[in-house]
Amino acid sequence: MLTALAGSVPQAHANPSHADVPGIAWFEGGVAEAFEAARAANKPVFLYWGAKWCPPCQQLKSSVFSRADFMAKSKEFVAVYLDGDDPGAQKWGERFHVSGYPTVVILRPDQKEIMRIAGGMDLASYADLLDIALSDLKPMSEVLAALRSDAVPLGHEDCQRLAYYAWDLADTAAAERKPIADDLARAAATCTTLTPAERARLSVSSVTLQITPDGVTRLIGIVEDPVLAPKVADALQDLREEFFKAVKERGPAVGAAFVAAWTRTMDSVAADPKVIDADQLSAIGSELTVLKQFSPQLEVPEDAAAAARARVSAVLAKKLDPYVRAGIVNSASDIYEQLGDTDAEYAMLKGELSTARSPYYYMADLGELEEKRGHREAALAWFERAYVESQGAATRFQWGTMYVSALLRLAPADHVRIRKAGLKVIAELDGPDRIQARTRASLVKLEDRLHKWDADHRYDADLKALQGRLAGVCGKLPQSDSGYDSCRKFLS
Repeated sequence: MLTALAGSVPQAHANPSHADVPGIAWFEGGVAEAFEAARAANKPVFLYWGAKWCPPCQQLKSSVFSRADFMAKSKEFVAVYLDGDDPGAQKWGERFHVSGYPTVVILRPDQKEIMRIAGGMDLASYADLLDIALSDLKPMSEVLAALRSDAVPLGHEDCQRLAYYAWDLADTAAAERKPIADDLARAAATCTTLTPAERARLSVSSVTLQITPDGVTRLIGIVEDPVLAPKVADALQDLREEFFKAVKERGPAVGAAFVAAWTRTMDSVAADPKVIDADQLSAIGSELTVLKQFSPQLEVPEDAAAAARARVSAVLAKKLDPYVRAGIVNSASDIYEQLGDTDAEYAMLKGELSTARSPYYYMADLGELEEKRGHREAALAWFERAYVESQGAATRFQWGTMYVSALLRLAPADHVRIRKAGLKVIAELDGPDRIQARTRASLVKLEDRLHKWDADHRYDADLKALQGRLAGVCGKLPQSDSGYDSCRKFLS
């Protein structure tokens, strides 16, 4: 998972204009050239993987990359911005095991990974994390190996890197989740030089990867600690529904105490002036998620719902930079989703279309909302428009598969329309190094949905046409292309 892969990788080029952060000296060349420059300068590489349409990316740029302390510290690295739609970018993404936008990876000049950083934590932490990465250039794979060997206790910096590593962004294979979860639980117990918050982060990451009874007990204790919980609130927000179900199974008394502690924690984050608006709203969304999960009717209490609506309205009323606003709208959408208020979410997103930098991002959400309302043709119109207006090879395929998937759900009998759309979307893959990372994942999902659609073999001819179109793409690829097998096996 954490080591570099062998083989040639195309020259994906970092374009500084994409990143829109003038204070960072983004490398103006190919990724391979950036590693050559890093070797010559004896510096690590700061690789930022993002996309122009991605609201969390805009949030990271506006709240972190623009900070003076971060800009100053970035000069100690060779900084590379890799947009997921750049030629060859998906192949680099696969090489470094990144798919979600945004992801920041710190690598040695030999391409071995040192650190992976998530968004959402205390802004002052980012420059500190770069200091941690600079202090110990041991690859993360070696840190894990040392932890498992028990031969030599881990150093303080290694323990810190384990605590702050973005495990949720590491594309960890299912078979690796439990071993790594066990590693992190062991580190939480043995890394005695860490602060209580850093040890808590290890425990949260462990349970995020693998739920165990002991892990649930530890996390309940962390959430109920009024001093500790707010310091790791960003990590707590990564917990999934399975964790909350495990808490709920411990009975009404445990559940009530947990909900009260969770609410207190998220309220403190939402009221903290040092936390940006988007993250404050994100904390409110997390609070609503738990209130709803533990409600007998699975509904948000009226007082909490009213307070959340008022908070969203107040933040959206501000005059904001488009980048800042993108993150806020994303968090507000989650709040409306928890409230089940499709009308308010629809009105907000539709209102963003005229000013958004990438309006097609919201069009797909509008399609989903119309689908929830039962308006099939209106939903399909939004999904189709989102695909038509999307830009960039990887993005167009992703939005195209969303459109075809919507057709399979909402108009399954219209096989002519599905076939026509499918052929057009598959044509987006016609080019070198396009069937990797996010694109490969989208292709696999599309294949599964098409097989289910044709379960009774009524549409075999349509699947044959789609298979033939992708075969034409495959025929242009060398067998050394890592996407070749996925391409060749499509719909077989």
